[in-house]
Amino acid sequence: MPILFNPLKHHLSALQQTLSQSDPAEINTRLLSLGGSQMDMYAGPLAMEAIFDEIRTQLKRAGVDTREAYEVLLAKSDGYATVVLSDTSVWILRLAGDKANYIHVHPGRYSPHTFRVKASALKTALAYWIASQHHLLTGNLLEDLNGLRKGLRLSPLRSTDESGHILEIIALLKRG
Repeated sequence: MPILFNPLKHHLSALQQTLSQSDPAEINTRLLSLGGSQMDMYAGPLAMEAIFDEIRTQLKRAGVDTREAYEVLLAKSDGYATVVLSDTSVWILRLAGDKANYIHVHPGRYSPHTFRVKASALKTALAYWIASQHHLLTGNLLEDLNGLRKGLRLSPLRSTDESGHILEIIALLKRG
């Protein structure tokens, strides 16, 4: 069963891995693709493949093994389905526009092992984490954050008091 999942939007460790393997010149472009609103990020113990495997297994047990069967399942509940995985995280399944990868997966809002984040805070934290990996920070937190935000076309922070959520995400990134 083909699954469409954008790790850049929903799985924190996959996002870290993708960015750490990217050319530093591509980082801002990749981060800009995260959009401008808020999203739920999964930071739980399951790897992406384990998430996919558990979802496939649950769908197969429910007799859903084709696109047509999947469409019937979704039609029964207003176009989406919900699954709970072994780590108690909740995932939402929708129909993807892609013909081959027709199962669109994203974490449920306020699900266990997820956190809700504004795209601007996530972009800033990820840019900071990457800059730290490449030893590009000056040591002045506000100056560093605002320099990175400028490259991401985000407005500057007036003080470090405005960066609490960003610092929380940076702490999660450091834990890996």
